[in-house]
Amino acid sequence: MTLSSCGGDDESDVIIIAKTMNYKDYYKAGEKIIFKIESFANEGFISSIDIYTINSYGITTLMDTVIDAERTEFMYQYLVTQFDTYSTNIKFYFKVTCSTGNYSEMSVSHYIDSGTHLETTEHTMFAYYKNEKNGFSIDRNEIVDVETDSLFVDIYDYSMDSTLFLSREWRSMTGLMFARFNDFDFENASFTSVVNAYSTSNKTSKLTNIGNEDIILVGKEYGVLGVIKVINVFDEFDNMQDRYYFVFKGIYK
Repeated sequence: MTLSSCGGDDESDVIIIAKTMNYKDYYKAGEKIIFKIESFANEGFISSIDIYTINSYGITTLMDTVIDAERTEFMYQYLVTQFDTYSTNIKFYFKVTCSTGNYSEMSVSHYIDSGTHLETTEHTMFAYYKNEKNGFSIDRNEIVDVETDSLFVDIYDYSMDSTLFLSREWRSMTGLMFARFNDFDFENASFTSVVNAYSTSNKTSKLTNIGNEDIILVGKEYGVLGVIKVINVFDEFDNMQDRYYFVFKGIYK
């Protein structure tokens, strides 16, 4: 943690204090870093508070707020996003400016761990109406039951009626996003290539017309969780055998 102030004969015209309320040795993508911010002016009043970060990717402004008060206190939550490197250090800057023109600034550094490797697994997921083995959990990296494990169902088939053909549509019960990217080099996928592909792709909350050889990037607001290659879609005469066979390369520690 570092502190600095500037301007005028009295460098204590305005003070800012930022404290991490949920301190950890490192944070993962999808987690939140919670800061408690307190500021007060000894002369004049607080005119603005700025929060920004600096890392190897540059400077990012998180908050730029005009304030007219002698004192303020609030909580700020930062959602950790994913970087295309396994880990990085982010420096958070908190700056307060007062009506006299003086300012005070402090910084806090936190370590971000995005993941360490891609783990490859094969799965068979049945249609929704099978009533078993009909969902996929990325966190567990296994096939689950939609009815009994709904909190963990990242992917499921949207065939709601067993009298119909297989829908070939995937949805999520956890807010997962899908991006079809059939030009992606699945066989040579790396952590960096998966992250970069997801960041530039068009994402949707559902995916339709799923077919053999489809390559599907999956993730959430904060970043990618992995990539899927659909090996075979089985739309059988016996609807209870309708299923998807796919390979998943997930980002795990």
